[in-house]
Amino acid sequence: MVEQTLTPATKTNGMVSRWDPFAMLETLQHEMENLWHRPFFYGAGPWPAFFPPLKGSGMTFAPRTDVYEKGDVLVFKAEMPGLKKEDVSVELYDGDLVIKGEAKAEKPVTETAYYRMERTYGSFYRRIPIPFEVKPEQITATLTDGVLEIQIPKPVATKPEATKIPVA
Repeated sequence: MVEQTLTPATKTNGMVSRWDPFAMLETLQHEMENLWHRPFFYGAGPWPAFFPPLKGSGMTFAPRTDVYEKGDVLVFKAEMPGLKKEDVSVELYDGDLVIKGEAKAEKPVTETAYYRMERTYGSFYRRIPIPFEVKPEQITATLTDGVLEIQIPKPVATKPEATKIPVA
């Protein structure tokens, strides 16, 4: 005699197994974990498109930037191949370092079909918080061989001194 059951079953890869109501939640959890491990930009090339295009320009991107400490100086290095000093602006705004500018195309392209386009142009913008207070006159920026180097001296840490209080 064949036994009947009211337990729901699922068929996966030709095998019948007991239905698990939490299987969908586990799948969703794995998909969300994968989503957070993927980069938040699409496209190839040295400057990924992080933001929607600005009107009147090619596209908007953020230059790749390294940040590290060198002694008592915080150093920022950003890739900016082919740019001149006039194309780049470095500002201190509300405690953040702001790097912005525009990479211009060499000449208008009149061909209708591209086989591959890896060079990017358009406006770029990068805003990086600085972990300490700094005065703008302390910041130095140089653009050499397509690398923008910004140096910000860290503030001198003052040691608290004990103050003698007379006991009456």
